[in-house]
Amino acid sequence: MVIDQFLFFELTKLSNDSVPFEGTLDDEWKLDFSMSDARRMVCTNQADMTGRLLADSLAFECRIMHYLIMCILLPRSSNLAQVSEEDLIIMWVFLTGHQINWAHLVRYRMHKALRSNAPLPYPYLITLFLQHFNVPLDSETFVKVKRSFSIGANVFSSFGYRKERNGSWVKKVAQPNDDEGHLPVEGDSSLLQSILDRFDGLQTYVGERFDSLERQVDTQFEEINSRIAKVEEDVIIIRNCLDLPPPPPSS
Repeated sequence: MVIDQFLFFELTKLSNDSVPFEGTLDDEWKLDFSMSDARRMVCTNQADMTGRLLADSLAFECRIMHYLIMCILLPRSSNLAQVSEEDLIIMWVFLTGHQINWAHLVRYRMHKALRSNAPLPYPYLITLFLQHFNVPLDSETFVKVKRSFSIGANVFSSFGYRKERNGSWVKKVAQPNDDEGHLPVEGDSSLLQSILDRFDGLQTYVGERFDSLERQVDTQFEEINSRIAKVEEDVIIIRNCLDLPPPPPSS
């Protein structure tokens, strides 16, 4: 199975222009790029600019960007808490509007994965290639996409952030905005607030369920009473037709 450049571009629909990035700073960017400026661009004001750059030092939007780089663009299974120079350059590219030759980057990363026991990146693209060459996949292990694979609020929460009532994301150590007259809570206020929110939701759910159940029971009792009354009328008619004496009064 041979995938030349033309077939690769046709199947992946990736652009093949701009800078052919291969993990290190390209000569075309050296006049514009500054390591210290790039760090200040992606980090919070409290971050240490002298030591290793850790993901926890990134501003919220850049933390999400770094996560997407690790999971999609440059997938890896180790050093997830550290921002490599390659990660920093790509974030700088995104934030400054520079362009990357994505087709070259993907081909470069896939070529690096040819070494022994290296995991293959970009499974979606690999599936495209196999389907193009009609490689049978029926006997292969199928992994269904799970909810845990999605990138959502649970991922942001794992970064150490919580969502405020106004929709903004803040560090969990920050006090929640009190716009309803509630007193701030000591300790882990985000955890307590999450529990309270869950109880409120549960109370609403249970209340609605009980109201619905009560309405159903009342309706069923009305139907049963109506049916009993109809049966009693039918019994009286039958007794009259057969000239039977009325039943004795119930005690």
